[in-house]
Amino acid sequence: MKKFIYEKPINVYFESTIACDLKCKHCRAEAIPERSPLELKTEEVKNLMDDIKDMGSHLVISGGDPLKREDLFELLQYAKNIKLPVAVTPTTSPLATYEKIKKMKELSIYALGISLDGPDRSAQDSFRGVEGTFENSMSVLNYARELSIPVQINTTCTGETISRLKEIYYLLLKNFSPPVKRWSIFFLVPVGRGSELELPSKKEIEDLFLFLYEKSKEAPFHITTTEAPFYKVFYFLKEMEKGEKFEEIIADSRKMGLGVRDGNGVIFVSYRGDIYPAGFLPLKLGNVRENKLSYVYKNHEILKDLRNTELLKGKCGICYFKDICGGSRARAFAMKGDYLEEDPVCIFEEEFLKKLKAKFF
Repeated sequence: MKKFIYEKPINVYFESTIACDLKCKHCRAEAIPERSPLELKTEEVKNLMDDIKDMGSHLVISGGDPLKREDLFELLQYAKNIKLPVAVTPTTSPLATYEKIKKMKELSIYALGISLDGPDRSAQDSFRGVEGTFENSMSVLNYARELSIPVQINTTCTGETISRLKEIYYLLLKNFSPPVKRWSIFFLVPVGRGSELELPSKKEIEDLFLFLYEKSKEAPFHITTTEAPFYKVFYFLKEMEKGEKFEEIIADSRKMGLGVRDGNGVIFVSYRGDIYPAGFLPLKLGNVRENKLSYVYKNHEILKDLRNTELLKGKCGICYFKDICGGSRARAFAMKGDYLEEDPVCIFEEEFLKKLKAKFF
């Protein structure tokens, strides 16, 4: 099977700050209300932007809450000047006003990322730890619709939230398509505050996958998963059961991001400038204050290992689909202490995986 290796990052995720006014149950960064003096300075961020531009990648400015940085709009202006494509994922706190979202639009961001973890006030506000968060999310979605800004909705999938994900889909379908262009379901990686949360059961995940597969055929926005790459296997199997050819499914599935993602098409830079394969995989590779991100991405041995699916262990290692999936390397590290181990949450059993090749190939 073809190896999906990305010679440059498609997306560089920059954790611009860990300052945030929310208290989310799953927070990877364990955010705090105030900015850290260790954050990259304005000129250091601009140097990083130059490197990202040279690589031909996109920049996603996240946090914490990017709106806690006083220089955010200066950075967006710089990105516009150098023609670097930028998306921003603000938290839906009261800081996300219409005026600020409008200014982002004027500075040519290509998308907003908005978190929505519940279909109503009770569910969203409880998960995000601050009253009013659901109403703020609805307001920002309305701003984006009025301003014609494409939106990616990010929904965290845990044992607590999974039962109401279908309701979120119908909320978006009824009220926000457009501006929603993509709905991404982030499956819990138990790090940071998220280490206290429960993972969904395999039965719950399989039921959700069936729903996502069915709705992907009719939804007006793209549906995808993050840190659940085995959804791609589920999707491929459903297509092949209908008689579709494997090669044709691959050709039609590029938007799914085939292959291992952590450190392969995706790279993460922390507020301190530390480089990681992804936000949920805390393996420090270097620091942009000392090494260019582009150099680290091309040359670091851990990243070479992550892109080599022949090194995968357990059922990830024997799976015929490992080159299009590869499992969540972040979850393997968080739960097994080895970034090459099998993904503990994958819904497919080893015996089933052994039979796949004989059945379809």
